[in-house]
Amino acid sequence: MKKFLVKKISHISPTGEKEISSNLEIDIDDLDLSDSIDAIHSEDIIKKVFLAPAGYPIKPFDVPNPIQVSVSDPDLFQAYATEQWLGLSVKINDYIFDQLIIPDFAFKIKKIIPKNKAHRIGAETKFVIVQPPVRKPKFKQVSFDDIIGNEQAISKAKIIVEYLKNPKIFGEWAPKNILFQGPPGTGKTLTAKAIASSAKCAFFAKKGTSLIGNHVGDGASKIHSLYKEAKSHAPAIIFIDELDSVGLSRAFQNVRGDVIEVAASLLAELDGLEANEGVITIGATNTLGLLDSGLRSRFEEEIEFPIPTEEERVALIELFSKKIPFEVDINFKKISKNTEGWSGRALHEKLIKIAVHKAIRQDLKIITTDILLEIINQGKGKNKEQKPPSNIFT
Repeated sequence: MKKFLVKKISHISPTGEKEISSNLEIDIDDLDLSDSIDAIHSEDIIKKVFLAPAGYPIKPFDVPNPIQVSVSDPDLFQAYATEQWLGLSVKINDYIFDQLIIPDFAFKIKKIIPKNKAHRIGAETKFVIVQPPVRKPKFKQVSFDDIIGNEQAISKAKIIVEYLKNPKIFGEWAPKNILFQGPPGTGKTLTAKAIASSAKCAFFAKKGTSLIGNHVGDGASKIHSLYKEAKSHAPAIIFIDELDSVGLSRAFQNVRGDVIEVAASLLAELDGLEANEGVITIGATNTLGLLDSGLRSRFEEEIEFPIPTEEERVALIELFSKKIPFEVDINFKKISKNTEGWSGRALHEKLIKIAVHKAIRQDLKIITTDILLEIINQGKGKNKEQKPPSNIFT
């Protein structure tokens, strides 16, 4: 006969007092525990658990955020999840880790049904994947009012904005791939941001060098992932700066497999082998003549961003001066005449910003023409020092 010992049982007497009995020896055969055991188990077992992809404890390179995990066959995922997580005791906000297909990939438990007592994953527990909300990439909003000059670019930009807002009216005449070319700092990135801001669309900005992978297939995967994400956010703009880093003519470079891989994948996307409706690609380069002719031919229009004229430099300096946190007393025309060949970025970064820093450092109350001229002359002196001797190759 099987027996087990109950070491002291506390109970409440009819008088309301708490009593503790002595140890009791009970015959287990005399008890029917099946109902109570089943009740305990049914209360413990989770009927349905909602899992959200959480990612890795340490983020590997080039893993998107948030991470999307798709399930093509719910029944197959059910069998897969049950096999590795059966018996786990969990609660809301716990993490459970995949150890089979995506080792160390975490899922966060967002919801449990029933939520009160259930805590254990059983054979009948149903798993539901909850995808994280897809958010548009953030970028600093820019107005066309912040752009001085570049009338050709702004004219084309307005066509792109109209297309992104009302794509149906364009039909087969929709803008597709546009190339911005010109010296550094002339407003290519600024204009692309202004288009996205005005159209209220998603904006994906990438440097050409960031699209080159570390291993075979990485570069192609980055390109296709970029366009897939952009299409999921359409209308959208993909802006690829320093396009020549992946699209340099083979006449100017040793052929590298990783670069060719990126270029080939980019050509496929620009060709529209898969529909890219609502997605505009804007490439940007400082060296148009070095671009591969095949890549260059995929862009329907090339828009030049020249160095600003004297009148445009006056307008730029006036615009930047309005944002200076000091009083200003500047002869804008005089400064413009002394900055021939300067780009808009150079005026902002190498002139106005330095003047503001100088005023803060020296506790000045006003920024004057003389302060700006001093900075300009110092810059010219440095440029002369950096020039190599004229007879270095003779």
